[in-house]
Amino acid sequence: MNRMQGGRMVGKLSTAVKYGGLIAYSLMTLFPLLWILSISFRDNDQIFTSIRLIPESFKWTNYEQVLLGGNIPRAFWNSVSITTLSIVLLLFCVLTLSFAISRFRFKGASAVYLIFSAAVMVPTVTILPMTFKLFNDLHIFGFKYSIVFAYVIYELPVSIFLMVMFMRAIPQELDEASVIDGCNIWQLFTRVILPLSRNGIVTITILAFVAYWNEYLTALIMLPDRANRTLSVALSFTKDENSVKYGLMAASVMIAVIPMIIFYSIVKNQLVKGMSLGAVKG
Repeated sequence: MNRMQGGRMVGKLSTAVKYGGLIAYSLMTLFPLLWILSISFRDNDQIFTSIRLIPESFKWTNYEQVLLGGNIPRAFWNSVSITTLSIVLLLFCVLTLSFAISRFRFKGASAVYLIFSAAVMVPTVTILPMTFKLFNDLHIFGFKYSIVFAYVIYELPVSIFLMVMFMRAIPQELDEASVIDGCNIWQLFTRVILPLSRNGIVTITILAFVAYWNEYLTALIMLPDRANRTLSVALSFTKDENSVKYGLMAASVMIAVIPMIIFYSIVKNQLVKGMSLGAVKG
């Protein structure tokens, strides 16, 4: 009985420590977001005179100034359009190439996959100077949607690496059965492989969305015109030359974060399922 009671106490203690650690980590993660949310309803005088998590009053003045008086609405649309086009082009390239690598046997398939796998370890900042020179030579530097090509190249290696693993987990017998039933290559791709790769598609879409939405350095360099700035770049220009309106900056940050929170809330179940499936079968 003593051993059983001791085992139960150890189990309860282990569970308490585990959940305590998770709660502490959650609080550490949520506190900066709550702090920025609180600052977004305050002005500089209130911020510097008192430290508090709950604002004195919930005034939407900062949000009105961001949405009506600055470049944030245009930058928000630029980020939406650039991110959407980048994800669409990325999915087209990733799905077709991953299908070819995972379902067909041809000379050099392993080498191609190895190149993309190795490219995952290359920091994107190292190819930025070459991207800058290439865009200049092609006379597309400064064009708003030219940055889409750079974004696709940035996320292509990791997306190929993940999607090939998902597609390789699909049994080859399904291909043979589909061909016997009269499917051609395009029908096999669209009606069999793509539906079964849904979790992988959702996974790379979320990873790409977060990367594109938060990207700063490439957008700052490749899109110098004020009208073409993305949201992450426009946020850095919300401060004045002589002062910084922290409440205004906090409101801008919240406007940038809200789309990611909404998007993640919608597809979080597919993301967890997709990542766990890829980890098990990869």
